[in-house]
Amino acid sequence: MKKGLKVCFLIIVLLYLLLFFSYKNGYYKDLNKEKKILTDEKIKEYEEDLKNGVDVSKKEYVVVEPSYDNPYTRACLKLSKAIESGFDKTIKYLFKKLSKFVDE
Repeated sequence: MKKGLKVCFLIIVLLYLLLFFSYKNGYYKDLNKEKKILTDEKIKEYEEDLKNGVDVSKKEYVVVEPSYDNPYTRACLKLSKAIESGFDKTIKYLFKKLSKFVDE
């Protein structure tokens, strides 16, 4: 029983560290930067069309991403948020307990 609990705790800590380091290394910033580059490309295309005298009112420059919203994704999002909340509370509780041991 104790060994299984230790393994579960170790997996949770490793997952937390993985997410933490991916955030700190700028993974999400890189994703947003790619979106910005696409926007910059469309702006350049628009400016080129203006210079060349192309009718810009007929051309679409705004890229609309498809919506993947459906009941399954909403349910998974709720589940993900619940797991995140539980994980956050667990980590805070564990570090509070650890701080008591360190203080003694």
